[in-house]
Amino acid sequence: MRNKQKLKSISVLIPLQEVSASISQLDFSLDGITTIVAEGKFWKRMLYVNGEETISVSEEIGDAYPKDPIITICGSTHTVSKITEELQHYAGLRM
Repeated sequence: MRNKQKLKSISVLIPLQEVSASISQLDFSLDGITTIVAEGKFWKRMLYVNGEETISVSEEIGDAYPKDPIITICGSTHTVSKITEELQHYAGLRM
């Protein structure tokens, strides 16, 4: 049976290294790191796990510019060139 858990969000003015060390001392292990975009900013999010408990730590790493999308294509040469042609046609991009 799962123990009753609480949810709490805390904003701190402590260096990330200190936060990570404190979490590790409580037997939490770093399970993954990812970059997300939220509130117009890029954030590095780290997930720590200890059994059924999790701690998420987010560090702001810079401004996001939603008007400047990044396009990643995994496709044939034909698809890549067609997308590139369309983008150049609509936006005058140089690629």
